[in-house]
Amino acid sequence: MTAKGTPSIRKRSRPSRPFLDRNHPLARILDLTGAAIISVDRRRSIIFYNHVAEKMFGYSEVEVTGRPLDLLLPARLTRVRWEHIETRDKSRPGAQRHEQWEILGRRKDGTEFPAEASLSKLAFEGQTLFTYIMQDVTPQTPTEERLRATLREKEVLLEEIHHRVKNNLQVITSLLGLQARSIKDATTRKKFDESRYRIQAMAILHEILYESASLTAINFADYIRRLAEHLVRSYGATGRIRLQVHLDTLDCHRDVALPCGLIVNELLSNAFKYAFPGSRSGEIRMELRRASKGLIHLMIGDNGVGLPDGFDFKTSRTLGLRLVRTLAGQIDAEVKTSGCNGTIFSITFLDGLPILTD
Repeated sequence: MTAKGTPSIRKRSRPSRPFLDRNHPLARILDLTGAAIISVDRRRSIIFYNHVAEKMFGYSEVEVTGRPLDLLLPARLTRVRWEHIETRDKSRPGAQRHEQWEILGRRKDGTEFPAEASLSKLAFEGQTLFTYIMQDVTPQTPTEERLRATLREKEVLLEEIHHRVKNNLQVITSLLGLQARSIKDATTRKKFDESRYRIQAMAILHEILYESASLTAINFADYIRRLAEHLVRSYGATGRIRLQVHLDTLDCHRDVALPCGLIVNELLSNAFKYAFPGSRSGEIRMELRRASKGLIHLMIGDNGVGLPDGFDFKTSRTLGLRLVRTLAGQIDAEVKTSGCNGTIFSITFLDGLPILTD
């Protein structure tokens, strides 16, 4: 006792590091489990504490090593079990040291939570350990359950919307195709076909969205490949015009994919229509690559007749290139053109996906 009658506080020595080094193979295995694992010595001091326990309780390993188990599991809730296993150990030497029950844990912020715990006693490297294996069994609140159900309903609804939109767009393209066949004027019929190809580009995107596990991120390389294959068939260019495609596998946001897909539709259509007049043959190249984090580079080029004299992409009045400028503005894309030895369009834009931090 101190002079004032206050009980003296004996300083407790704490180990400088855990009983089981984090680089020990066993420690690495225990970190891979889905349960919190806490080992204590006979004094109920914590000597091992895995990564799951860190997440469950909010304390780091350094904060708890050497401290009493009461920090995490209040003594009023564990002492009976502790005494029981000690008594059984004396009466049944060599028996399996394993007990399981429900308990309350206490987090760093002071809140208590229900858990299923098992207590085992074993000898390890000459020392007796008591090991708790715990699972947090906090029940989901009705609000959380309703929120999960609502989110799933919305996901199903969005999937159904994309499916219906895809089908409706395909019906529209079929109607335009039927109408075009009855038109005698070649120029008017060509405009119907161009409109049909633009709508088909939208339908392909919604088809991919319906098939995708994500409702926002689009496999952009797959989208561009399908779109290009569709245009080759539509323009009957198989054999006469070779399409060389080099696409990096990458994703982008659906709000970026649609405008960019329509840009690809316009530029490829122009190449098929104007780069190789008459029966001239040639090659169209398309490349898609990741330029840097979040930045995508798309190139569409051909070895055809090239751009007309005095061509200026920024002022061209053709409908297709006006659409390209408008769509590029929607995704803040930079468009560059070159007319040497054919035509090259180079488009650089951001993928629109959230930036992931380490």
